[in-house]
Amino acid sequence: MTNKLFVISTSILLSGCNVVGNAFTYTEAANFIKGYAVGFPEDTVSQEKLKSINASVANIKIGRGPSSLVVLAYVQNGSHEWVSNDGVKVFTRSGQVFKTMGLASDVTYQPINYQDISLHGTSFITTASFYQPDLFLTSVENIIVKEEKMAVLVKEGQEIEVSLYKHNFYIPSIKWGGVNKYFVDENGLIIRSEQELHPKLPVFKIDFFYKF
Repeated sequence: MTNKLFVISTSILLSGCNVVGNAFTYTEAANFIKGYAVGFPEDTVSQEKLKSINASVANIKIGRGPSSLVVLAYVQNGSHEWVSNDGVKVFTRSGQVFKTMGLASDVTYQPINYQDISLHGTSFITTASFYQPDLFLTSVENIIVKEEKMAVLVKEGQEIEVSLYKHNFYIPSIKWGGVNKYFVDENGLIIRSEQELHPKLPVFKIDFFYKF
């Protein structure tokens, strides 16, 4: 999945041209570095690709590396399990990634209903666990705010007005935090999420494509 390519891209940037020469042909290396700077073909999912898959899918981009398409494997009690072609699993609830399996650094978060008005503007505590390095059931401080103005996303060549929920979080035990964003359409469906999941990983950007 993307994490493998992310490791390669990070090595390239940190180690220089010798790594590029050993890992790729010169043409592949040039294309990869160009994609890292301006975007990869995988970042855009075509209508033809969507029509060829008889399931809901999500396109996951970690940092500036190439995107990876994952397929919805099952839905249970509001939780969605998405699986990549190499077995990496991402679990979401209303678009919030609350668990990963198969990444270099996995996480498990207590799910949050960011659309629950009673939680907006109020600080509340949840828990999270990190792996490699391990940190189990540490406290997470949360504040959720719904933006007053609608946001605009471009998806499948069309502009869509969406509600934007911002989730500010902080983990005192490791002095790390960030801001997660959830973009929800007029029907209450999550269209895109952008999350900081682990201090050792870049931002996860996920676009969701549904088949009902």
